[in-house]
Parts: sequence; structure tokens; C-alpha cells
Amino acid sequence: MAEDRAEQLKSNPDAVAEDIKRRVKLDVRQSKGEFSRVHNFPASNADVPDDADARLVILGVEYPYTKDADSPAIAAAKAILDSRGSSPRLLKNTLAFLAADKTKLADLDEAVRRFLAWDSIVAESQELNLDPQQQKNAKTQLENANRTVTSRLPECYQWLVAPTQAKPQDSV
Repeated sequence: MAEDRAEQLKSNPDAVAEDIKRRVKLDVRQSKGEFSRVHNFPASNADVPDDADARLVILGVEYPYTKDADSPAIAAAKAILDSRGSSPRLLKNTLAFLAADKTKLADLDEAVRRFLAWDSIVAESQELNLDPQQQKNAKTQLENANRTVTSRLPECYQWLVAPTQAKPQDSV
């Protein structure tokens, strides 16, 4: 039953991305480390101010990191570093970016789908006519799926992308 519901979620990737965003934002609220601010999943480069304090920008799942030259995470970080809205960014060295690993993202995606499937089964247990034992089993599966997602999240968001510049004349 959970596999069927997880399969149905493939037609709604936004639900998976939203659950990942919700979880990351919750983690950030608990601890933002040494950064004065954390920008969670900015929609555009205008959402990240050009301030002098050190800040972390968490990139969305649509910008995973790969070791290829055309990594979506590197491209997104570069777009944010190059400008803020329509004006050039002056304080480029104040930003660092956290990106999901493309390979690990598939595992996280699968775990979130499983969690969402069990969550919907638990929520609809009356409509599905689940007996008390089946309800208990569904809740246990939901807790297990939640723990799996919680453990895979830091495994997935493992890449810190920071601007570098060898010489002052070089581009960032």
C-alpha cells in the first residue's frame, strides 16, 4: 500500500521538495552555526542581501551539486554571487552556499516519498478501514520513515560551496 502511494507521489515532486524544505528550515531554526543569517532556498538572487556579515545560502533540491563543470549548484551560486537583483553584488566573499549531493538526493527523495505515503495512510486510516493492528503498524512505519528522512537529510546536504579568488584581479 505504501509503495503504491509513494509511486503516486512521483507525479507530484513539489510535495517532496516542500517536505525537504520544511525539514531543512526546522533544522536551521535549531542551529545556524557561526552564520549571522541563513537564507533558505532563495527564489532569486534578489532574495539574498548584499550585507557585510557572513551568511549561508541553502540551495534548493533543483540545484544539486555534482563534480561536473556544469553543476547546477555552482551555476546557482554564481548567479547569486554575480548580482543582487539588477545590480552587481559587491560583498561576494560574505556568502557560502550549502547544496545537496545529486547522488544522495535520489535516496533522500525516495525516503521522503515513503514518509509522505505512510503519513497519508495514517491520516486516512478511518477511510481505509484499517483495524487497530494495521493502524499501529502504519504509525510504526511512519516513525521509521521519519527517522530515515532525518538521517538522510545531512547526508544529502553535504556540499559547502564558497567563493574563491586566487588573485585580486581574477574573477570569483
